[in-house]
Amino acid sequence: MIGAAQGASCFGPAYEFTFILETELRRRKIRDRVPMTVVTAEPYIGHLGLDGVGDTKGLLESEMRDHHIKWITSARIKKVEKGKMTIEEVGDDGAVKATRELPFGFSMILPAFRSIAPLRGIEGLVNPRGFVIVDKHQQNQAYPNVFSVGVCVAIPPVGPSPVPCGVPKTGFMIESMVTATARNLGQILRGGKPTFQGTWNAVCLADFGDSGIAFVAQPQIPSRNVNWSSSGKWVHAAKIGFEKYFLRKMRKGESEPFYESMALNMLGIDKLKALKID
Repeated sequence: MIGAAQGASCFGPAYEFTFILETELRRRKIRDRVPMTVVTAEPYIGHLGLDGVGDTKGLLESEMRDHHIKWITSARIKKVEKGKMTIEEVGDDGAVKATRELPFGFSMILPAFRSIAPLRGIEGLVNPRGFVIVDKHQQNQAYPNVFSVGVCVAIPPVGPSPVPCGVPKTGFMIESMVTATARNLGQILRGGKPTFQGTWNAVCLADFGDSGIAFVAQPQIPSRNVNWSSSGKWVHAAKIGFEKYFLRKMRKGESEPFYESMALNMLGIDKLKALKID
């Protein structure tokens, strides 16, 4: 039993965990002894908290059918006991359609995130779950000396769903937030006003153990200028290559080598929007 609880936001790792586990079970030739079910708060498979990217719905449903993985969407976890999970299936009107008790021998459920305790409840700074409210310059208006980047940023859901779904903060999206924030802080220190905005573009490689799905969303939050997804064994190889490259960058203390910048520019994937003075 694998999935994401109500209010979860980072759905990609749940899918990666599912398929990597499925691949390992097949390699050990015991997949036939392990039925698998995905339980998720998403209104449909491949929603990802983003109302899908390209054809992630079709691609992920196809992968799950091909690997004999069942799924339950718009699911709210009511209770977890030893070897048994009780879930509620919620209809489009918000009413509970059915309550099911699902037995399991192993489970991994992604939880809903919330912020650290010192931030919670500060009016004007954070939302009800403690995430920092920012404007397009990553700055909080109630406390102008506070900027926020990454997972702690408050992002409204992309649309209504029967069960609450958060919005993921992906790596490249966070890099664009950081870049804009650093530039804006520099402007403030020089006596100016912040004008830089991150693109919040997203580039993702989801590894499935022997294949995977890739997507590019520009920006990550719809509506988008680029809305592309694809799948295949090449994604698995690309993810391994990227991980090795990224770890090498960290060991060498390089944030963005010139050849990475050139490659991203050639692909039209930018971290900053064109500079515009408000």
